[in-house]
Amino acid sequence: MKRCIVSFVLLLVATSLAVAQPFTRRSSQVQHDGLKQYYEIPNFRLGGRYELADPSKWEFGGEGGTTLESLGAGKLRTAYIAVGTPRRNAAGEITNAVVISSYYSGDSTDMYEQWVKGTALSGSVPIIGPGRPIDTDRYYVVMVDPLGTWGASKPSDGVGTKFPQYSYYDMVQANFRMLRDHLKVANVALAGVSMGGTQTYVWGVMHPEYVQALMPIGGTTQSDAEDPVGNWTFQLMTAAIESDPVWQATKGNYYNLPKEKHPLPGVAFGWSVLGLTGYDLAYRTSQAFTAVQPEVFYWDPPNEKAGSSVTKRAAIYDAVDLVWRNRVGETHNINPYLDRIRSRTLVMHITNDLWLNFKLAQRAVDKIPGADLIAEESPIAHYGVFSIINNRKHDAKLVAFLEDVARLNRQQQFVAKNYRVAPVATDIDPKKSFWKDFVTYPFPVKYTTVKDSTATSWQIGYMDEYAGTDRNPPVLVVVHGKGAFAGHYGNVIKQAVESGIRVIAPDLPHYGMSGPGNLDKNPARSMQDMRDVVHELVVNQLGVKQAYYLGHSLGGQVVLGYALNWPDAVRGLILEAPAGLEEYPAEVAFAPGKTAKLFDPGFGRDFSKWRAVWDQTGILDSEIARTEQNIRDFYYFKKRDPATGAVSKSQSGYFMNDSEYARLHTEQRVGLTKGNPKELEQWSNVFIFDIYGMVVELQKDDPKNLYRRLTQIKAPIFLAFGAKEPFIPGTSLNGLKDLAGGVIVPFIERMAAAGNRPAVKIYPDTGHFIHTDNPVQFPTDVVDFVELGNVVVNSPIAIDRLVNGPSNEMTVGVAPTPPGASPTAGLNK
Repeated sequence: MKRCIVSFVLLLVATSLAVAQPFTRRSSQVQHDGLKQYYEIPNFRLGGRYELADPSKWEFGGEGGTTLESLGAGKLRTAYIAVGTPRRNAAGEITNAVVISSYYSGDSTDMYEQWVKGTALSGSVPIIGPGRPIDTDRYYVVMVDPLGTWGASKPSDGVGTKFPQYSYYDMVQANFRMLRDHLKVANVALAGVSMGGTQTYVWGVMHPEYVQALMPIGGTTQSDAEDPVGNWTFQLMTAAIESDPVWQATKGNYYNLPKEKHPLPGVAFGWSVLGLTGYDLAYRTSQAFTAVQPEVFYWDPPNEKAGSSVTKRAAIYDAVDLVWRNRVGETHNINPYLDRIRSRTLVMHITNDLWLNFKLAQRAVDKIPGADLIAEESPIAHYGVFSIINNRKHDAKLVAFLEDVARLNRQQQFVAKNYRVAPVATDIDPKKSFWKDFVTYPFPVKYTTVKDSTATSWQIGYMDEYAGTDRNPPVLVVVHGKGAFAGHYGNVIKQAVESGIRVIAPDLPHYGMSGPGNLDKNPARSMQDMRDVVHELVVNQLGVKQAYYLGHSLGGQVVLGYALNWPDAVRGLILEAPAGLEEYPAEVAFAPGKTAKLFDPGFGRDFSKWRAVWDQTGILDSEIARTEQNIRDFYYFKKRDPATGAVSKSQSGYFMNDSEYARLHTEQRVGLTKGNPKELEQWSNVFIFDIYGMVVELQKDDPKNLYRRLTQIKAPIFLAFGAKEPFIPGTSLNGLKDLAGGVIVPFIERMAAAGNRPAVKIYPDTGHFIHTDNPVQFPTDVVDFVELGNVVVNSPIAIDRLVNGPSNEMTVGVAPTPPGASPTAGLNK
C-alpha cells in the first residue's frame, strides 16, 4: 500500500512537471544550454511609451506598460552566456564588456555556436575567442537573448496572447537592466547580427552615455512603412501563420492543446515565405529545385522531402511568439533619433540583402555622427551577416574600429559620472542667452571671476572634472581654438577623466560660457591677456601648480606662450594643429591690388582703430552675415555656386568626419545665427580680431617674437597635425605653402637642436580638427602622452593609407559562397 502511494505521488509530480514545461525550449542549441544564465527583473513594464529625452520615466520599462506579474506570471526573465574575463574599475564595475545581441530566430546559444565555436556559415573560424576579432583575452563578452525569444520571457511561457505587445525599446531596456544591475557593467561596446543589429542601433539612441561603440551588422533603423518591402515581407509571414486553421479557430489561444495540435503548418508556411527572399535570387535560381523544395511549404506535400525543412523548423517555434516578434517591427522607426548616438559606430551590411535593404543602411549611416560603413555582396544575401567580420577582418575600417574599441576599453579605469550628451537646443529664443540657455556642455560648467594683468575682470566659465582616487593626479588643461569652446572637446575630456586624469577646460574670454558675462568688455584683448586668465584660474585659484596643457589652433599658440611665461607650471605641451609655428609680415595684400597694414602692433587694445583698418577686408561683416546653409557647407568642405546652387568640394573647411563633436560645433555656430544678436556680434568680433591677436605676436621684423623664442621651451611636446590641414600654413598672409617643409620640419629641427625634440604624429584623412576627425585615437594619444610620456605614431589605418594610397570610395567586396546545397542548414532561420 505504501509503495502504491509513493508511486501515485511520483506520478502526480511527473504530471505536474510535464504540465509546467513551456511549449518552447529555452535554448536553441541544446548542446550549449548549460552555459546559459538567467536574471529576473521584477515589475518591468512591457508595451509602454518611451520618451527618450527622459530616461527616468522608463527605468522600469515604458510608461503605461503592463507587468507580467499583473497577468499572473512571474518576473521578467533575461538570459545570457558570458565568456572571457571581466576587468573592473575602482568601483567594482565591469569596464571591458562587449555585448552581442542575437538575431530574429536565434539566442545566445546560437551566437555561441556561430561565433565562439565557428561554423562554415560564419567563415569556418571563430569570431569570438582568444586572439580572434572579438578577443576574449581582452573583453568580457556577453551574448544575450532578446526579449520574446528562447530563454527570455516570451508568450509561449504561459501567458500566450495576453503577453504584452513589446517593442525594441523593451528588448534593450530589459537587457540594460540585466547588464547594469546584475552583472554590474559600467559601459558597453555592442555588436549584433540581423535583428541583433537592429537592437544595436536602438541601444545607441536609448543609452548614448552607456554605449561606447556600436557595430550593427545587417540591422535596420526602420521596418515600419518607411521600409515597405521589409514590412511587407514580415506581414506576409504573419498572415501565413494566421492562415492556419487552428489559429483561425482559436484566434491564437491554442495552449490548451498538445504541442502537435498547435498551428504548426502555419508556422511552416511563415518560414517558407521568409525563406523565399533569404538568399540572393540569382543564387536561388542556380540551385536545383530538389535543393530548394524542402524550404517550400505545402498544405499537402507531394513527396517526403517537400517542405521538410520548414516543417521541422516549425516544430521548435511557437506561432504567437513569432507573430508578436513580427509586430515589433511593424512600428519600429528610430530614424528621427539617430543623432542621439554618441558612440564610435561601424555599420556592416550586405548590399544584396532582400530583407533589410542596403540603401536604408546607407541613409542611417549618414544620420549617425561619425559612422563608418563596410559593405559586401553575398550569394546567400542576408545570411552573409554571419561571416562579414571574418571576410573583412583586414579591412582598414574594421581594424581601426576594433583598435578604437580597444583604446576606449583600455583607458576606462573610472566612470565619468558627470558626463552627459552635449546638444544645442532647437527652440532658440534670441531674447535669452544663447550660450547659457540653449547649449549644454558635456560636463557641468562652473563660473568664477578672474583678472588679467591689466586688472580687467572676466567672468570665466570652465569645466573641472576628476573621477579617480589619487590625491595628486596628473592634470590636463584644455585650451580651445579660435571660434571654438571648451565643450567642443568633450571626447578628449571624457577619455582623460575615465583614465584617472583631472581635466580643467576653460572658455577663453568672450568665447562660449565666458561670453555672456563679458558682453560689456572690449573685444580687443591680447593673447597674453588670455594666458593671464588661464594662469590665474588654474594656478592661483584652483591651486594646480603644474599641469599638461593641450592647445588647439589659437589655443596652441596660447599654451606655447604660456610655457615661455611660466615654465615651472608646465609638465608637457600637446599641440593640436597649433598656431604659432610661422612668422608673418605686418602689411599684407587682402585683395588684388590692395594692401593694408593689418597687423600693426599700434592697434593694441583699440578695437575702433583695428576695425577702421580691417573693415576694408569685409570679413567681419561676412562672418556676422553667414547663413545656416553657408555654415553647413563650409564646415564640411563644400562650396555652393550662388547662381546654380551646385555643390562642389572646397579646399577649406572644418570637419572631414561627421562625428559627434563636429556636429556639436556645427549646431553651435548655426544656433548663434538664431540666438542673442549681442552674443553673435561678440563672438564674431573676437573670431576675426583674434587673427590679428595671433599674427601680431609673430611679426617677422620683431627679433623677440614668439616664434623665435620657442626654442626656450623645455617641457616635452607632442605635436599633432592632420595630413589634410587646410589653414596652416597661412599662405594668404605669409606666402608659405608647404605644411611639412615650411612649418613642421623646421620646428622639429629647431627644437631638436635646442635639445627638446618633439614627438610628432600626422593623422591621415584629417583636417584642422584632429579631435573630431579622430574622436577616439587622438584622445587616446593625449592620454598616453600624459600618462606614459609617449605616443604610438602609426595606426593600422595610417599604414593602410601609406601603403595603398588614399581612397575616399567605399570598397564593396563579394563574400565567398559557403559550401553545400543549403548553406544555412542547421541555422534556426
